[in-house]
Amino acid sequence: MRFTKQGSESSLARTFGVVVEAVSKIGLERIGSITLTPDRISLVPRHLTEGEEIAKALGCNSPLDHHILTPGFTDWTGQVSGLEVHVRATLRRPEGALA
Repeated sequence: MRFTKQGSESSLARTFGVVVEAVSKIGLERIGSITLTPDRISLVPRHLTEGEEIAKALGCNSPLDHHILTPGFTDWTGQVSGLEVHVRATLRRPEGALA
């Protein structure tokens, strides 16, 4: 099977490469699941409590808190090698937030 299009690496093959680099940086044993598309990577840690730390190690510094879903969670996003990356984490309590 070839992952090339018109002599250049396909988007999905490039995404696989970025996933391999990211996972080698944070440790495969910390990841529960990975979902990828040609332009996006989503990581779910085995333990959501590690999600923020993993996200920040990858440079994902933009949090989006999902309060309506049960259980709630925070989706940390950022760019890694030009790809959109999402890392799920436990729902954060921003400084000054009401309980």
